[in-house]
Amino acid sequence: NAGITITLILLPWVSISPPYQYTENFSGSIDWILPAFFIVFGTFLNARYARRIPLIIAWLIAFAAQAILRAWYFDTPMITELEMMTGVAFLLFTFYMVEDPGSTPFKPLGQVIFGVSVAVAYAIFMMLHIVFGLFFALFSVCIIRGIYMSAKEIRS
Repeated sequence: NAGITITLILLPWVSISPPYQYTENFSGSIDWILPAFFIVFGTFLNARYARRIPLIIAWLIAFAAQAILRAWYFDTPMITELEMMTGVAFLLFTFYMVEDPGSTPFKPLGQVIFGVSVAVAYAIFMMLHIVFGLFFALFSVCIIRGIYMSAKEIRS
């Protein structure tokens, strides 16, 4: 995520492929099989090895909450704000990026705070009309967490 974010900041002519680019021609059962694969496999990996299920649940609930709040506040269709959650790109972000064991808290409460923080940061970037908000939100929360952990270490 840091590499993607820094690339987007330093090289503004670089862009990311649209999330639908690789799945736009899918229809029928593959429309359900591919997302189900990501959900089942991602849940298994995170429950068994990474142990980041509290983070993922907090992230999903907080993301939905901020989308509903933005829809209400800005008087936009709720489905428009929530629709992003149905894409493969969102599933990849949820199960393989936001929960990275190397940059997220180990304890469940810390994971919940981290997941909610990323959703709040995303909402802020969306309200500021900043593109690629998911990447910037995760990057910002990781930077803030790193600064906090460094300051905490210096104090002790």
